[in-house]
Amino acid sequence: MDLNLIWNGVDHLVSRLASPRLFFSGGLGDVDYLKSLPLSMEAEAARVRIESEEKLGGIIRRRASFPSPAPWLPEESSLAFMEMVIPDSPVHRLSPETPVFIHFAATGDETTLPRRLLVAEPLARKGIASIILENPYYGKRRPSHQKDFVITTLSDQFKMNQATILEGVSLLKWLDSLGYSNLGLTGVSMGGSMAASVAASTSLPVSVAACIAPVGPGPAFCYGALSHRVDWQRLIPELNEYSEERKTGEKQVDTDAAKGHPLPLAKRRLHRIMSVADLRNFSPPADPSRAILVGAHQDAYVPYRSVLALHEHWKGSRLRTVTGGHVSSVILKGNIFRDCIEDLAFNRSWS
Repeated sequence: MDLNLIWNGVDHLVSRLASPRLFFSGGLGDVDYLKSLPLSMEAEAARVRIESEEKLGGIIRRRASFPSPAPWLPEESSLAFMEMVIPDSPVHRLSPETPVFIHFAATGDETTLPRRLLVAEPLARKGIASIILENPYYGKRRPSHQKDFVITTLSDQFKMNQATILEGVSLLKWLDSLGYSNLGLTGVSMGGSMAASVAASTSLPVSVAACIAPVGPGPAFCYGALSHRVDWQRLIPELNEYSEERKTGEKQVDTDAAKGHPLPLAKRRLHRIMSVADLRNFSPPADPSRAILVGAHQDAYVPYRSVLALHEHWKGSRLRTVTGGHVSSVILKGNIFRDCIEDLAFNRSWS
């Protein structure tokens, strides 16, 4: 029995069971916003407000919020929420030298709980502080028209991702203004992509642990397991109209369309729109050697070649490979993800 094939099949099964809804069932959405991409990722330091604090088992847990620097967000998403998990023991206490990592959400991670229990709290016991950011359009920040984590329009997906990057940049500036120098970014899947995007958008020196994360959203939504959860029937006519308006340079008669197979053409058109967020279109971070990228060979969500593409673009970054698929990596390889963060936090050079 080939376990790798089983894990790949589990990825496809989970993608179908996670929600009955399809991504982008509302179509492209705000076309003017899509045409304005890419946006400037300049942001002021976050104005963080601590709302509560509790101490338990050598850990300080703070809940905090700050106004999002992204003006395009709906009202429900405009206030950013986060949790801070801070070491507080005789051996490990918060200081300017304490490693601080910002954790970004994976697709569907609408609360801070999994990242806190599985990643942040174990790291705090090793002396690493964490900031767990709740995504716009997720959890307490979900717009009233959105029923679950499945994003309704393509423009909302971009608005979420672009706002998340901007919020990450503003949090880094806030931490820098407080005197913290050992800063890092991390996440799994979409969260890893957001971590890498923030690293490429800031001039501050940062470490990055991007785990099973694509080089951009295109490979995941157009060719990975999520491609089966996209409302192509709704998107195809709008993609046709959008491409015609943008004069993409396609041949007037596309071979696939002429044969009556519009889906391959639609996937290429969506991939082309999403390529605006492909990290290969942006300069690598100042020091790519402070980045560890993790890929899974049998990942049905994030093709391994997409992780490899980011590694090749970020020359000097380190690449680690795990066996199995996307879901199995999240369930079974969390220790490896944490090891990557620890290696970066404490400047361990082994690969």
